[in-house]
Amino acid sequence: MRRALAVLLSACLAAFALLAISPSAQAATAITGRLVNGHAGTPAPVVAGMTVELFASVGGTPAATPVDTDVTAADGTFSLDPGTSTASRFFVRAVANVDYQAGWVGGTPRWLQHDSAFANRFLPGTDLGNVRAIPAFIRGVVVNSITKKPVAGVTVTARSQDAIKEVDGIDETNADGVFRINGLTCEDDCYLKINGSAKGYQTGFRDCNAQVVGTWPNACASPLGRIGRVFLDRL
Repeated sequence: MRRALAVLLSACLAAFALLAISPSAQAATAITGRLVNGHAGTPAPVVAGMTVELFASVGGTPAATPVDTDVTAADGTFSLDPGTSTASRFFVRAVANVDYQAGWVGGTPRWLQHDSAFANRFLPGTDLGNVRAIPAFIRGVVVNSITKKPVAGVTVTARSQDAIKEVDGIDETNADGVFRINGLTCEDDCYLKINGSAKGYQTGFRDCNAQVVGTWPNACASPLGRIGRVFLDRL
């Protein structure tokens, strides 16, 4: 009887030991990091509510399906557990949402890359630190260049430098002159065309000083995210 009780007690102690070790073992192997806005100032705003996935590296490329998924917390942090995967290295990918583009973590400093060919592979337990996400929108306010009052009903389109005739996104300014073009996948080559002809204003491209110029060669790539005011001349 005593021997049976001793065996049972030993089994219970072993079970409690496993429970005590398990969380720390997971913490030791988890790949962690924080998503931040890569096109903002310092300190960069964190990116909350974005889905992040972990993929095993198979022959140097990501596996077809993720081994773990997490959603960034209010402070932008995420934790991905390799679990029972036997892979030695892993890829990390963020899934696109309305505010930020999808991408694979790579580079130094770390950014979300459009192609997994530019991503890094990480060991279990790696802390990625801050990972810079690329906005998927441009938001601005079109105003009269003289009065600084908002101009409503103006069509704004986003275009790429290598495909100026193709429209990547479109919006019309509201009563406050505000436009927001979503779903952009460009990195540093988004250009804005502002068509104010229907409202008695000029039509042209945004330049580096947020003015509107008539010719494409004088245009300037627009930053992603919130760009502030764009100054439009009345005809």
